[in-house]
Amino acid sequence: MKQTLHNASTPTATAQPLWRNRDFLIAGTARFVATAGMGAVVVSVMLHLQNAAAAGETPVAGPWLVAAYLLCSALPLVLLAPWAGRLADTTDSRTLATASSTVSAAAVAGMGLGMQYLENYLPVLFAMTFLLDAAQAVAGPTWQALLPRIVGEDRTPRAMGTMQATVMIAGMAGPAAGGLLSGWGGTGLVFAVASGCYVAMGLGALLIRTRRGTAAERAGRAKPALLDGLRLIRRDSLVWALVLGAMFFIVVGEATNVLEVFLARGELGATETQYGLLAAAFGLGMAAGAAMAGSIKTPAVRLRVLLASMTGASAFLILTGLVPNVELLFVAYTATGTACGVLNACFGAIAILRIPESGRGQAMAIVGGMTRAVSIGALALGGFLGALVPVRFSFVLTGAVGALVALALTAYVLPRFGREDAGVRPADEVAASAEAAMTVAAAGAASAVSGGQQEAVANQVPYFLEEAGAELGTVKPLVAAQQRLESADDLPDGQVAVAR
Repeated sequence: MKQTLHNASTPTATAQPLWRNRDFLIAGTARFVATAGMGAVVVSVMLHLQNAAAAGETPVAGPWLVAAYLLCSALPLVLLAPWAGRLADTTDSRTLATASSTVSAAAVAGMGLGMQYLENYLPVLFAMTFLLDAAQAVAGPTWQALLPRIVGEDRTPRAMGTMQATVMIAGMAGPAAGGLLSGWGGTGLVFAVASGCYVAMGLGALLIRTRRGTAAERAGRAKPALLDGLRLIRRDSLVWALVLGAMFFIVVGEATNVLEVFLARGELGATETQYGLLAAAFGLGMAAGAAMAGSIKTPAVRLRVLLASMTGASAFLILTGLVPNVELLFVAYTATGTACGVLNACFGAIAILRIPESGRGQAMAIVGGMTRAVSIGALALGGFLGALVPVRFSFVLTGAVGALVALALTAYVLPRFGREDAGVRPADEVAASAEAAMTVAAAGAASAVSGGQQEAVANQVPYFLEEAGAELGTVKPLVAAQQRLESADDLPDGQVAVAR
């Protein structure tokens, strides 16, 4: 075991380009396929509900039916966030990712079968939608928390930007594919293909060698409380400030989404095709912005770019309300999407690197739940604005208020966190997490020695020891942990003492 520990203590994940990282390629492909499948499902359901309402086959009006479907899709991420995050941090990532993919595939198949063969399919459709999004509420933080371990902490920002760009492209490809498949083979073909996409995601999860939350890793670690994710976010002043700022921009973005059809079609006379392409322009901008943000090298620059992107997104909203024609509207939408893509990627990288590794699943699940809850409320705000003020003025007003919030956030954040180490955890939290990592490693070794599983533990310990030593900038933690492991080996009769 000692020799294995010595040989494995040097990480290899950060020594190779991302495109040569096997697990990263598998994870990116799996998430692309699953996101495209989800997009195909959503557009197919929306088309089906619209057609059914137009034909008088549903008991409620079409807009209310679509709104109920979207609410049913959004609620699991909000309601289940604490439990989903705790599962992501306390369960083997391979098991959790595979199980959530299996449940998602079954839910999509159930939706398709219900719509195909049941006369009153709405209860089944809504139940399976809730189940699908509940599974995705668990899958999201599981994949997010696993990413830094796949690529290494130093490559996490680039990997996150690349992954977000990939997901954005899949989000555009999925609805297009869903529309084409629906035209070729009907709803049944769409759901069969989408279910297969989730099966492919499950196979990808099985093929990934990197794991998180294994039994050996969890040995000796107390089970986290339900709201620990929220506590971790609140504990870090920078992350909490950025979360609050991001919440506001989600409100602004979702509210203007309600109004964009009236601006494009009513004010500027865009055709149906042009209106449909606006979403593609925004999505391409987001993908480009996320990819560009991944190339930022230092935490201090990343923080400044994030704040600048907030101000830029607000300015582009103002321009959107002032454009004189559809052609310039495409330019404004692409620019706004680019700013939002930069904002998302920078925020994700800062947040996940400042959150302690053991609680990343919980923290990211809480952030996801909060953003989804805010987006639901923002839809009502958009309707309220549209009823009170002219459409163009709504864009100008939200952009101006957004710029003021961005400037206020910049004035608060930069003097406190504008240093070069702004994107890493505070020193006291690093020290505490490093000590906790060494204690967990030693405890895991102790239980494994008594159970004859030395090799399994040796494969799980190096990540914690390397992370602790790298963060503290000294070899003392490694030496201390190594001594604990050696003391466990040297005790007779299987008795183990863990040095405190």
